[in-house]
Amino acid sequence: MDYDLLIRNGRVVDGSGLPSFVADVGIKNGKIAEIGKLHGSAARTIDADGYVVSPGFIDHHTHMDGQILWDPYGTCEPQHGVTSIVMGNCGLALAPVKNGDEDAIVKSFVRVEAIPRVALEKGVPWGWKSYGDYLNKLEGQVGINVGGIVGHIAVRQFVMGEESTQRKATSSEVDKMRQAVGEAMHSGAFGLSTNRNERHMREDGLPVGSRLANDDELFALCEVVSASNAGVIQMNMGRHCVEQIPQYDELARRVGRPIVWQSVQYKESEPELWQNMLSGIAKTFAAGYQAYGLTHTVPLMRHFTMKDAQIFDEFPLWKNLMFLPEPQRKLAFADPDTRQKMRDDMAAPRPVSFHKNWGRVFVEKVIKAENHKYAGKSVADVAALRQQDALDAFLDLSLDEDLGTTFETTNRGFNPEAMSTIMKSPYVVIGTSDAGAHVQFGADFGYCTTLLGMWVRDRQMIGLEHAIHKLTFHVASIWGIEGRGLLRPGFHADVTIFDPKTIKAYEPEWADDYPASTKRLIQRAEGVHYTIVNGKVIYADGKLSGEMAGNVLRSAAYQQ
Repeated sequence: MDYDLLIRNGRVVDGSGLPSFVADVGIKNGKIAEIGKLHGSAARTIDADGYVVSPGFIDHHTHMDGQILWDPYGTCEPQHGVTSIVMGNCGLALAPVKNGDEDAIVKSFVRVEAIPRVALEKGVPWGWKSYGDYLNKLEGQVGINVGGIVGHIAVRQFVMGEESTQRKATSSEVDKMRQAVGEAMHSGAFGLSTNRNERHMREDGLPVGSRLANDDELFALCEVVSASNAGVIQMNMGRHCVEQIPQYDELARRVGRPIVWQSVQYKESEPELWQNMLSGIAKTFAAGYQAYGLTHTVPLMRHFTMKDAQIFDEFPLWKNLMFLPEPQRKLAFADPDTRQKMRDDMAAPRPVSFHKNWGRVFVEKVIKAENHKYAGKSVADVAALRQQDALDAFLDLSLDEDLGTTFETTNRGFNPEAMSTIMKSPYVVIGTSDAGAHVQFGADFGYCTTLLGMWVRDRQMIGLEHAIHKLTFHVASIWGIEGRGLLRPGFHADVTIFDPKTIKAYEPEWADDYPASTKRLIQRAEGVHYTIVNGKVIYADGKLSGEMAGNVLRSAAYQQ
């Protein structure tokens, strides 16, 4: 056979940003062999007439570090055309780790990424030490391509133990951290991630270790990445503001590697913030350095109950109440004096991300039949119906249902014109899926299918070729993922075939498919007909093949 797989008559959008064209794509030995009018024979042929044939999408901001060990496809990623993921973001990684420190790593994932503890306890088969050991564990065991960034939190815990959450590091400890980061880079890590988000803490209420690191420590670790001449520095600094731009600029200039920071979004409370952030970072690029912001294709929706809500963590009193055992928490919520203190805490004049607008917090699901009349209404509407203050209505409804009422809200992304401008910016990378995290609060796998359905087809606010470039070669170029992100002869045959007339993401839904039958939110898609990884069809018309076709992706710093 001339080809293992031949894709005929598709509209090829090759990831470069160039205009699309109708052609055949021939695949042999896991790579693109030829593109054009092909006449050879093939073991399998796919008729892609009327469909778009593009490079597989690269989901660069995931927290699949745990999930990929029990779910080698990272579902629902293939449904959305994703063929490669990068994990280890926001300072969080499962390696390096010393024997006995596994639970300390779990504590950060449970709280920061809202992954059920039992799922991690049952699903993660510990046994590695170095970052390289962890990546080696995945070899031959993944259905999609998987790469990783080494996390500052894990590195700090590896060197300092529990003192990582309590103090600055000594110079000798920083040297040991540099060695751990160097080992990770030599093992193929795509850089270093750090986390200075003041709201991020472990399950026990202690700050994640990277928050205790000073600038000298951070720069010292980033210099190791710089010396490897590979990968990115990924940063989570908490609340997004213009004042952070000089920090990104300084780091970009000092290390000479791409900086990836969060996040550029339209915010109703600060309507000019996104413009100021983009104009601020433009000076960095004009000087010849790279510091990319991230953005999303949908408002980041969060689902929560008062049994487990992190959305209020930036309000000190609220945060402390949520750490109380449920019986004590219920008593506090019912107490009028505590409620007034909660109002005062939320009203305090401090910069926060939460919108403080009860008209934007909706009752998603109720438990009792008599409360069905509130489902779909905002808390402000519920308060009007009950002739109550909004906070009283919110807490009374929660208490009436044993804290089981499900609410949903979003903070940003409500201006289509602003968001389309942000997404098209050359200084912005699309995608903050957080796949593998926040599994009981939201599901944002579908940013790729939403971009191609809502923004390209329905709103016509970004061109098809530009959108696919942003999902593929743009990402591969910044992270240094070699041989992927383009449909070119010699490149790895990661391919997505979709119907541009029907592609879209569905609303999140509940599934019981995590270890120990843990519930999580998933997001399905329509219109993606084939997802191909390294030349093998792993997803076709709604079904996974079961084949472990993925590779462990490693950066140019890899020393085998």
